[in-house]
Amino acid sequence: MSLKPIGKVSNFANEKTMQLLALWKESVSIVELDQAGSEDFLFDEYSHYMIIHEPLGMEFPQKRDEWNKRFCRDAGISVAELIKADKGRIYFKGLFARRDAPVYGIVPYTSFDKQDADFPDAEMEILKRKTLEVALPEARGKTILDVGCGIGSITLKMARMNPESKVTGIDLLEDTMKQCRLNAVAYNIENLSFKAASVYELPFADADFETVTCFFMLHHLEDIPGALAEIKRVLGAGGKVLAVEPLDHHHGTERGIQNWVDLFESAGFSAQTEQISRAVLVRAGLK
Repeated sequence: MSLKPIGKVSNFANEKTMQLLALWKESVSIVELDQAGSEDFLFDEYSHYMIIHEPLGMEFPQKRDEWNKRFCRDAGISVAELIKADKGRIYFKGLFARRDAPVYGIVPYTSFDKQDADFPDAEMEILKRKTLEVALPEARGKTILDVGCGIGSITLKMARMNPESKVTGIDLLEDTMKQCRLNAVAYNIENLSFKAASVYELPFADADFETVTCFFMLHHLEDIPGALAEIKRVLGAGGKVLAVEPLDHHHGTERGIQNWVDLFESAGFSAQTEQISRAVLVRAGLK
């Protein structure tokens, strides 16, 4: 691109994590301006901006060609929500650009995306909202662990809802955890921390948490009993586990509600379930 950059992107995106664009819709990136102050680009009456940046150096499958058109051709064009600005650093949510990508323009945006655009998978997003409306208010306690937190958007919500609690999120990749920490800084949320760790080997003492959550992640695992054994180890007496799993989306093994009950009870939990649309909410405690 022949345009002159006005700044660059600061985040913890890499080619592997950018494959999951639905996660980056909820993630925060910083546009670090080269010279001009943020007042040259931002206006009080606008909450969203169209950001022109270097395209992603990758190609998504044909069924995701909408993503290719937006982010992978001659330019990357993201419609992002303004979070805050501070001394030449502008924080945006939903900027689909890799770390250090040049930024060429920031323009106020006045309408929402086409409703028929396939970006991201709307059905799963709707299902997550329905289930979390029920599950999140129940995630309470002085210490809360969010297992498989991804980019941390749900973890941040729990921390906001429980300002007196200590909330911890874990997932496998350190770069993803760095991004979670950046998201927390952008929203000024301080009662949480993120660690790169495996659910099969949690870096916490026995009975460390009052509540453990795992939302839409257990079905990805090869060894669910092993994961539940570790979750049980770090759960304190009288504590609870909240898990949400889809019923019509699986990775190799299809499971119904009773299958999830059996897995939890075999791991030493008592389990109650509630079906919410096409998902099951499991409420589990120590036997």
